[in-house]
This record gives sequence, C-alpha cells and structure tokens, in this order.
Amino acid sequence: MRGWLALALACCLLPAWAQTPPPAQKESKKPAPVKPQKAQKAQKAHAKATPEQIRKFNELQKKQDAKR
Repeated sequence: MRGWLALALACCLLPAWAQTPPPAQKESKKPAPVKPQKAQKAQKAHAKATPEQIRKFNELQKKQDAKR
C-alpha cells in the first residue's frame, strides 16, 4: 500500500517539479574574447566551378538525358 502511495505522490509532484524554471545564470565579469580579424569575415559557401568541372557536369547531363 505504501508503494502505491509513493508512486501516486511522485506522479503528482513530477510535472510540477519539471515546470520550475532553471536558476538564473550569473553574469560573468570577464569580457567576451575578441575573435581574430579573419574569423569575422563571412566565408564563401563554395568556390567557383573550374572549366573542367563544368565540362564533366555537362557530359554527365548528356548521359542522363540519353537514358530518358
């Protein structure tokens, strides 16, 4: 009987305990580290395709079109 009572009590208190907000974080006294100048520049997603890559891509498309 005590086991059921403990289980029922845990089921009632668990949702209330899970909804309590986390404790507030303390503000750090140290300033944020300064990033190097290169890291601040936006990096390119990818480089421009070379003529050889374009040629291979075109050949592949021709092969795929021939299969259709």
